[in-house]
Amino acid sequence: MNRFTPVKLLSLILSTLLLTSCSGPDSSGGVEFSKTDNSFPNGDCRGSGYQTHHTEETGCGWITSYYIMPDANLTGADLSNAYLGNANLNDANLSNANLQNANLDNAYLDHANLDHANLSNANLQNANLNDANLAGANLTYANLNDAYLVDADLSGANLSGVLANKYTFCPNGHYWNTAGNNCPF
Repeated sequence: MNRFTPVKLLSLILSTLLLTSCSGPDSSGGVEFSKTDNSFPNGDCRGSGYQTHHTEETGCGWITSYYIMPDANLTGADLSNAYLGNANLNDANLSNANLQNANLDNAYLDHANLDHANLSNANLQNANLNDANLAGANLTYANLNDAYLVDADLSGANLSGVLANKYTFCPNGHYWNTAGNNCPF
């Protein structure tokens, strides 16, 4: 007796076709999903050990061999030319990191340690650098338009050629173009 009736055979074929159509590179059918787990900017902000995937931007995830997330230890990391727009690096340690030509537009660097980091030609437009440690950092020709630098430590930083505009907040909370601001650029 044949185990497959025409209805069962048709059901088996249709099931196989449906599973195959859901496993392409742009779907969540399982075949390609693991390749996108925790890739920047849609990774899990709790860390790389949480194998989740977000469809919305979280500002966290793998970029090259570094995991971007709050409190990350990225001391000496080479992220030159990296796209880190909207990155969530609050409280991260980026001391001595190379961020030359990096795009940190709209990045969250609140309380980040950027001591002696190379941020030359970096785009920090609209970045939140509240209470960030930028002591000794190289910010030559960095774009600080609309950046928020309230309580940031800029002591000993190389600030030649820095771009700023009337919406750049200085460490003392005054706008860059107003009297009484303490921006050293």
